[in-house]
Amino acid sequence: MPYDIRRNYRGKSGYSVVGPDGKNHGTHPTRNAAIQQQRALYAAESRMKKAEDGMLYEQLTPDEKEFHDAMMSIVEKYGKIDEDGSGIWAGYNPPEKNPDSEFGVKCGNCSHFEGENMCHIIALSVNENGICRFAAIPDGYVNYNVMKGDFWQGRFAPEV
Repeated sequence: MPYDIRRNYRGKSGYSVVGPDGKNHGTHPTRNAAIQQQRALYAAESRMKKAEDGMLYEQLTPDEKEFHDAMMSIVEKYGKIDEDGSGIWAGYNPPEKNPDSEFGVKCGNCSHFEGENMCHIIALSVNENGICRFAAIPDGYVNYNVMKGDFWQGRFAPEV
């Protein structure tokens, strides 16, 4: 659900986080505090969606499942991918180097993520808010509604 930040919404002084139904989810003295609440609401929705929908693999599109399966067959044949300077480079970024985690682009939303800092395909300790270049994330887990303005400038921008 998209949440907007509105200043002095319905007579409340400050920055309010407002849902599409007009419901005020909280008013804050600073815009930054409202953004933090907005992010927390999106994260909570993502966790609820996962719990309701079950396994991430089952939510992948057919081509995403094919990609996931191909990566798993590579791991079965050669072992997990690592970053020792040889072979395939995973390009893993920890949370502090993943600016897109707040939008849902993260290991925790990837079908390869095992949980407890483990990945099915890369032999590194991974964090649920990190990301690698092999992410297979089902539709609905990346929130494009908050990716506005200059955010996508210089990046691949999906059609929304």
